[in-house]
This record gives sequence, structure tokens and C-alpha cells, in this order.
Amino acid sequence: MDMKVLGWDIGGANIKAAFIEVSNSRIIDCRTNVKYFPIWKSNLDALPQALRDVSNVLSKSDEVDLIGISMTAELSDVFKNKKEGVKHILESVKNVSGNLNPLVIDFNGELLDVKSALENPLAVSGANWAATAKVCSKIFKDCVLIDVGSTTTDIIPIRDNKVSVSEHTDMGRLSSGELVYTGALRSSIPSIVTSIQVRGRDTSVSSENFALTGDVHLILGNIKRKEYSTETADGRATSRKACFDRLARVICADSTMLTGCEIKEMASYIYSKQVDKIRIGLEKVTSGFSIKKRQTLLIVITGLGGQFLGAEAASRLDFGKTLNLGSIIGVEDPQVIAAFSTAILVATSRGEIIQWSMC
Repeated sequence: MDMKVLGWDIGGANIKAAFIEVSNSRIIDCRTNVKYFPIWKSNLDALPQALRDVSNVLSKSDEVDLIGISMTAELSDVFKNKKEGVKHILESVKNVSGNLNPLVIDFNGELLDVKSALENPLAVSGANWAATAKVCSKIFKDCVLIDVGSTTTDIIPIRDNKVSVSEHTDMGRLSSGELVYTGALRSSIPSIVTSIQVRGRDTSVSSENFALTGDVHLILGNIKRKEYSTETADGRATSRKACFDRLARVICADSTMLTGCEIKEMASYIYSKQVDKIRIGLEKVTSGFSIKKRQTLLIVITGLGGQFLGAEAASRLDFGKTLNLGSIIGVEDPQVIAAFSTAILVATSRGEIIQWSMC
């Protein structure tokens, strides 16, 4: 019997969704969609319609058998606290779910009904990483998963087919190194560097939000223009020239005062320091690993910045083989990995055992 599942990953900046159809333990259809929805500046009453817009692209409402939810948007300061954020998100999904009863991912990768999630909101707060990690643990016995999204990086050890994190909350994970607050698009430059070498002099950066990491990575060719999917720091275009203009302002200059090569050198320096931030987190998470273990342990990467940030950080610590999770599970857009994983966990909770191409 076919099973059709809609998985949500509702973030503070983007709403991601994945619709999968499973038959005889195989995924026979997969559709994904992403909508930029900065919840901190949007009308909260607009969230149900935004969800409806996303789901309508993927399927008709009567096509869906089951719904799963993971989230990070509850952290936004538009809410008084996480409990309020979780409540609003779950009520919004219920609003567009018809007669279906959604299931919610908790930080153990388990599924709760909405009532249980509302009773224990901190268990489901920021738990999208747990969905991806649990799916990864069903495919690989031992690895470290590095998921670099637009805003944050998750570093998750998996041992003996079990997710082996030391912390579950965002605050705890920031302490353990399992959460690094840096990403491929939305991180500010002062969150990465306080100064940059310009014309042989150490030059402090402005604390203004003049440019983002999306500018850095587009200048360096790490992302394509279509992948720069969030709002820019100045609200202007994502063209290469506009990125050069924004990055020049970081040192209170403009693109007429610096050469293109000088601005590109600035981008390269910021990129290297951002990789170091992730490397430090990875080193913290794997501090008990021997050099030999590092050289043989598999690194699984995903997320928009997985290849050029996550894999690069792992290489600086002499980790061995690197594999892309998306290529194994058949998901082209790395932004939707958590939504896809949420849908998979809902399907497997109903008895489906997905057969992956690699075990």
C-alpha cells in the first residue's frame, strides 16, 4: 500500500517542505519546496497561508496521509519565549492540516503528537537536526554528520547506528560544539572576524550589518546566485557587483576605494576564518578521537554549505572520507534535508523500512 507523507521544517528564515510517496519500502516520488519567510518581520497571522502556499506546490490536500513537523522558528524574538513559538507554529500547521493529526519531532528523533509537544515544548524546540541525524544513523554505523545551513551548523556524532550527542538544547549544543552559529548565507561578517588585513595593515571591521556570508560565498563562487535565497543586508540585488559593494562597506570603504582583487582577498580571509569556526566545533565534538580514528572515520556532509564549509573544516583536522548525504538519499536541494528526514521518520513510524542505496 502506498503512503504519502508531508514533512515540514519550519525555520526562522525559511519554510521547507518535502512530500514523499513510499511504496514497498522504496521512495517512488519526492517533491520539495522552500519559501523565504522571515518570521521575525512577518505578520504571524500570515504563517498558515505561507504554509498553505508551500504545500499547494507539492500536493493536493487530499493526497497526504500523514504529516510530520520539525522546527527552529520558535527561537525568533518575535515570540516572548520558545513555548509561545512552539504553540504558534503547531497551531498554524494544524490550521492547514485538515483532519490529519501531525506528528512532531523531538530532540531524541522520536515523534510526539501535538498535545504532547505542547505539554513539553522544549523537547521539540530546535529539533530539526535530530530528524536528519536519526535518518543518517540508519544508513551509517559510525560517522560525524556536518550539516551547514543558511544560518547554523550542526555537528553530530553517530556511533553504532545511534545518535551520540552530549546535549539536546540549543544552549547546551552551543557549549558542546555540536551547534555552531555560523552558516552559508545569513551570518554577519563581525560574527566571524573582528579585523581583516587590507594593504598590509590590520583593519578593524565595522559592527554594522553591511554584508553577509552569502556575499562572501557568491564572490568566491561557492554558491550560485539562485542559491542566495535570503534577503541581503541592504535589501539590494544578489548580483556579483552588489556583493562586492556590500563587502567593501565592512571596513567602511566602498567599491571605488578598493580593487576587485582586494575585496576578493577580504572574502577569502573571511571564508577561511568561518571554516575555522566550524573546525573548532568539530574538534570539540571529536576531542576524544585519536588521529588514527580521524583518518578513518567517515564525515557525512549536508546543507547548502556542507561541501565548501563542512568538508573543508573536516579536512583541516585530517578526517578521512567525505560523503554527501543528499546524493545517497536522493535529495538534490540540501536545504530540505531536515524536512525530507522528518517525512521519512513519519513513514518509518508506520512500518515502512526504507531501502537506501548504501548501508
